[in-house]
Order: sequence, then C-alpha cells, then structure tokens
Amino acid sequence: MNSPFLIEARKAIENLQLQELLDKNADTREQRRVSSLRQLPDEAKLRRRAKTIRRETISNLADHLEKFTARLSENGIRVHRASDAEQARRIVVEIAKQHGAKLVAKSKSMLTEEIGLNEALASAGIRAVETDLGEYIVQLRGEPPAHILTPALHLTKEQVAETLSDKLGEEIPPDVAEINRTARGRLREVFFNAQIGLTGVNFGVAETGTLCLVTNEGNGRMVTCLPPVHIAIMGIERLVPTMEDLAVMLRLLPRSATGQKITNYVSLINSPRRDTEPDGAEERHVILVDNGRGALLGTSLEESLDCIRCGACLNACPVFREAGGHSYGSVYSGPIGSVLSPALFGMSEYGHLAKASTLCGACLDACPVGIDIPSMLLRVRAATPSTDPSVGRGLKAYAWLARAPGRFRLAQRLAALATRFLPTRAGWITSLPGPMAEWTNFRDFPAFAARPLRTRLHNMRLDVQPRSPEIEPPDETHPLPETDRDDSKVDDFVLELEELGGEVIRCSENEVVDRVVGKLYVLGASRVLAWGPVEPILFTLLQRLEEEFHVTLPELPVGAGRAELLAEYDQAEVGITGSLAAFAETGTVVLSTASRRSLLPSMLPAVHLVIVREKDIYPNMEAWLEAGGAHYVANSSSVTFISGPSRTADIEMSLTIGVHGPSQVIAVVIE
Repeated sequence: MNSPFLIEARKAIENLQLQELLDKNADTREQRRVSSLRQLPDEAKLRRRAKTIRRETISNLADHLEKFTARLSENGIRVHRASDAEQARRIVVEIAKQHGAKLVAKSKSMLTEEIGLNEALASAGIRAVETDLGEYIVQLRGEPPAHILTPALHLTKEQVAETLSDKLGEEIPPDVAEINRTARGRLREVFFNAQIGLTGVNFGVAETGTLCLVTNEGNGRMVTCLPPVHIAIMGIERLVPTMEDLAVMLRLLPRSATGQKITNYVSLINSPRRDTEPDGAEERHVILVDNGRGALLGTSLEESLDCIRCGACLNACPVFREAGGHSYGSVYSGPIGSVLSPALFGMSEYGHLAKASTLCGACLDACPVGIDIPSMLLRVRAATPSTDPSVGRGLKAYAWLARAPGRFRLAQRLAALATRFLPTRAGWITSLPGPMAEWTNFRDFPAFAARPLRTRLHNMRLDVQPRSPEIEPPDETHPLPETDRDDSKVDDFVLELEELGGEVIRCSENEVVDRVVGKLYVLGASRVLAWGPVEPILFTLLQRLEEEFHVTLPELPVGAGRAELLAEYDQAEVGITGSLAAFAETGTVVLSTASRRSLLPSMLPAVHLVIVREKDIYPNMEAWLEAGGAHYVANSSSVTFISGPSRTADIEMSLTIGVHGPSQVIAVVIE
C-alpha cells in the first residue's frame, strides 16, 4: 500500500516519544472502558438494545428527522438544513453577520472540523476560539485534532507549555495544573465576550426536539448559556427516537469513551431562554448537515452511520496505537474513520485507509453499538480500484494455481521447501525476495507449513458431538429491568459522588442553614452566587446568608453587554443551588432553568454547593423519566446533569480537577 498513510505512519512509528503517548492513551482508555462496562449487570443486553436503537433510527431516518425538526420549531429553535459543507459554512457565517458577531466561542465538534468551519469564519473576519482544553492547544499550534476524544494526545506537557508560552506571550512552566490555570483564565475572556456560542450535538431526541451535549470540562455549558446566541451543528444521523433511548445511550457512551459511568455534565437543551428564566441563550439555531450521509442510506456502508463517536474502536485498534491519528490525513481516523472517510469524502482519495487494518476484530468487540467495522473495511477495499499493476498479475497467478489442485499442491510443497532458505524468526519469515518484499518491509510473513492443512485434516480423527440446541435470542423490545436499589439509593448516591471527588454533608432540614453557613466559613468564602427563594429551604437559607455574606442572585440582561456583569459574578467563591433530582447510580444531581433557577451558580464559582433531598434521589435516569422527569425537560430551556467537579485528562492523560467549571461539588443531603 504505497500511500500517504504509510509515509506518515512510518514517521509516527519512528517517533519514540509519540509511541509512548499513544501507548499510554490506548492502555488507559481501554482498561477503563472494560472495567466500567463490567460494572453493568446487563452489559450484553444493553449493547444489543443500543444496536437495535441505532439500526431502527437509521433505517427510518427520514421519519425521525421530520419529527425532530417539527419539535425543534415548536420549541422555538430555528432549524436549517445543509446539504453539504459549503452550505453549512454559509449558514453559520450568515447568522454571525446578522448579529454583528466578531467572536465565536466553540465547544468540541468533529463536524465543524469536517466542514472546515473555523477557516470559513476566519475568512469572514470572525474569530472562532476552541474552548475545550485539548482543542484550544492544537488550534494554537495550527494542527488538526489527533484523536476524537483527546485532541492533544500527541503532545507532551513540555510541548504544550512551549506552545502556550509562545502564543500567549507569558512564560508557562511544563506543569499540567499551571497549564490548565492559564488556559482557564484566557478562555474566561472568550466565554464572557463571545456574541455566539457554537457546539456540536451528541444526540438529538426526535420525540421532544431536545439537544443532548455531554462534556467533562464545563465549556459546553458556558458556550450554550453565556453568549446570547447559540448555534448547534449536527449530522442528520445523530438522533435517537425517545428520551428512554437517550438514557440507554448515556449509559454506554461515557463508559465506552472515557470509562466514566457518566460524563461530568450532560446538558439537555430544549428551547431558547424563556421569559421566567434568568440566563441562557435567547436565540438558538440547529443546522442539520447531510454532507454525504444521505447517500449512504440503503448501501453496504449504511451501518457506519450508527457510530456514536465514542472513540472506543480507536483505542482498541493495534494500527491506530502505532500510527496515531494524524497519519490518516482525515478528520476521522482509526477503524471507523477508515470507513467514514472514503464513504463521505471519496473512495479515490481515502479508500486506501481501509487497508490500514489487520481485520483483527478488536474494533467490533469494543463498539458499544456493535458496528461490524471489519466487514465494511473489506467492502471499502473491494470498492477501491488498485493502481498497482502487480496486484492484478499476482491475482491472476494465484487463480492459475488454484484452478488446478495438482499445481496448487506442488506450489505448496515448493513454498515449504523454499522457506528453509529464507530468514525466519519464531516461525515467521522476516524477509521475502522480489515483489513480495513489499510485505516484509513492514511486517513478517507466516512460514509455509511443511505439511499442508489438507493433509493434516485428512489424517486427523474427529470426534463430532451432537449439535447444541439453539438458544432463543432475548426480546429486544422488552424494557430493561429497573435496578432494585431503593433501600440503599441514598448510600449509593453518597458513595458515587465521593468517588468522583465530591463531598457530602448529611443532615436534617433543621440543620441545613447552620451546616451550610459553617461550611462557607471553612471555605473562607465572602461572595456567594445563589438561586432565588424558589424552594422554602432556600428562602430560609438566603435570609441567613444575606446577613453574613455578599449574596447575589444572578440574572443576565437580554442581548449583548453581558461581559462586565459576568466578570463580576465570576468573583464569587461559592455557588449555591437546590436540585430537582439526583441519580444514585452515578452520583448525579439534576438542575433546571425553570422558575427563575439560574445556571450560573453551578457554573462560575470554584465551589458548587447543592442541596438534595433524599426523597428526590432516584436509582438512575430511567427511573426518573418514568416518574415524570421528562416533564421538567419539556418545561425548561435547559436541564443539566452534574456528576462531580469538572475535569480533563487532555494532557498526557494526567487528570486535572477544576477546568472551566467548579473544582469542588458539595452535596448537602437532607434526610
């Protein structure tokens, strides 16, 4: 395979520093994925159900898209359709110009990389800044992301520090915490001053018109809340039919991607800011991008549209962990990228990537929705014409041998004899002569057997056992059983949140005020952002807090002019909120914007203190939805799941707590 991939892969293999980083990423991600999935009592059934959901969605994509766009419009979100990359770029630029935007704050989106959006905005005189830490770093370096999840995977902390020092004009030491602190400070200015926030979409829920975004750093929340205009750009395939289907995907996506039970933040966006809400984007746009996806429907590569962009196949792939993401020369790398790139961008330019695979099946084993990537790689290979004339000659020679059993057996014996005169190691030929050297230049070749398989089978005595009875497949339509954890759900919630780095204070309702005030003094806090008196306990608490602290109930003005006020709110050390619900399985608290509940206290301060009632703790998201949780989603512009403090491992897989969101989450659980 004489291709750009081979050239870049050889450079990557010879780069020992890069090899160490790739190995560390693959080993860490894969171990965490396997460990996290094993904790599910119903992993196999859950994965089968997820596959069924994705297959049904893509098979009936037109119907789901029609329902989704109708619901978006009903919710007050403006819908745009883009047939290709050029049209998608034009729509974004037009929206930005209509609002006189000069600064766009971006959350991570591979689709914007696919369509070349940043370059289009720059050409229009609009500055687009990536706010995910890894994306921010590679943007400063002028490089594409090296991994769908870890954009700066290929860089050491020394290289990152050098880049930031050079681009930001200040000396930054090669310390991950210091790098994070610097980036946080610089990107705060972007969040507060941007006229537009731009994100991708992990899932769109067809039945409700809800946009789901999953993040860990907290930048996604800021991008969708702080600027007055939010643009969400999504591929037409990124749908699930129902909220219950979304719950299934949210149990698998984080586990498959980062080994987490759930990401730190899940945002469910349902509409623009409503009249009774104190913050949020007043205008939201969704751009549905085709860009070749529709043409895959009904083809042998349609299944590639099932991909949920978890990156598990990249981490499991032995080729990716040696070659790295940049070797592929495409936005989408690794096994699924070797199918998507030729399918979306052309066989002639990217078809050779399908040969960058051992077909070992590790990608299929890792895929949470069971995409048969190896079979599709073979289909891409078959559809990619070879430009090497020796391939045709070799196939003709093999066909001539295979058509005559006598010739074929003679060739086998001669090959076995020739093996004696070739260099071998542990049963493998390390060097072949002539045209076959192309193979051994990059890999060893198995030594020819002295006795062919046919001969060995002929002399083998087989003990054939009766066939086992067929096992009935499970009923995929039957709902997953609810986990029976009612007796211990509070203890489970506490345990899970503490494992995430959170803190829990358990007390009676009469003790809440004193315990919260005491904690604020321990933290050395003087300024507090808080929800208003939307609950009785908050009314009582606020009365006491206002006597002893500087308390602000945040509210953003409609339209522009938010930067100065946001900078003032950002001075608060602690944010205090109530909660709508909590999930025991993941240590998650649920917040809503309804009834004048601000998102800012849970977003800006370094410490988020959240009040949770035991009666509002549910086993998991599914149980909450069944109990009426979907009502809160429908009646809020945004609902947020928060699971511990914000975090990132974008630099050398080194975990850093407190990125754009709070570094501490304290839950006061009322008995």
